[in-house]
Amino acid sequence: MHTVQNVTGRLVEVRVASPLTLEEVQKFTNELRLVISRIPERYIGVVDLLHADTFPVDVAQGLIQLLSAMSDRVERTAFLIGESAIFSLQIERVLRNAANPNRKAFRDPLPLGKWLEEILTQNEHTRLELFLERRGEIR
Repeated sequence: MHTVQNVTGRLVEVRVASPLTLEEVQKFTNELRLVISRIPERYIGVVDLLHADTFPVDVAQGLIQLLSAMSDRVERTAFLIGESAIFSLQIERVLRNAANPNRKAFRDPLPLGKWLEEILTQNEHTRLELFLERRGEIR
């Protein structure tokens, strides 16, 4: 399950929950491309993975391909992950293989917010705070 939305400015909000299939990655890719295509500048992403667990290999590969393809459009993207060491390693590998240093994983929303707020407008910052208050929710 996933949601993708752009409520204000350049901030793209994503929530992902397991199980995530390769078919859903394709759907997610199409939705994300559509949302990003409406933003004239490079986008700022925030991804809530608190309800996600280790992805199957084909899903992880699909995410690497997606992130690699979007690299030229991203200003920064922050991924909020849970405490699972295995999932954390997988996400770090996905980010490393997508080869964009402007993407980082965080276990704590506070440093995530500080890292993104450096480049956010006031409206984007307000929206990020709301997104982080609702972390772990998926609709």
